[in-house]
Amino acid sequence: MYTTSLPPTDESPHVAGVWARGITLAEMPDLADGAEQLARNLVATAVRRTPPDGRIHIEIETTAEGLRLLVRDPRTPDPVGSREWSEISSFTLSFGTQSGPEGHEAWALLRSPDAVPA
Repeated sequence: MYTTSLPPTDESPHVAGVWARGITLAEMPDLADGAEQLARNLVATAVRRTPPDGRIHIEIETTAEGLRLLVRDPRTPDPVGSREWSEISSFTLSFGTQSGPEGHEAWALLRSPDAVPA
């Protein structure tokens, strides 16, 4: 598993995308474009909800099915029917959100081209 955390700045979506792309190129090269786009989208949404002194935490994990990306921020979630989720759902295998005492988590799974559908 790979982890990083970023401040809620305008540059953070770009930084997250480059970070995700680099990891994915090493682990699952066929998913690099999708991982970069997914990281940028989820972090851009998290930036809008995170206070200036907060942090956005990102995790990437490779699985037998593909690549799972999770973004955690300290605020409440956007509804799953929002525009951001509409775009994300077009290129992910599955996605979701949850809220808890530590804030909001949004995650998505990109399917590996080699994965056998369940």
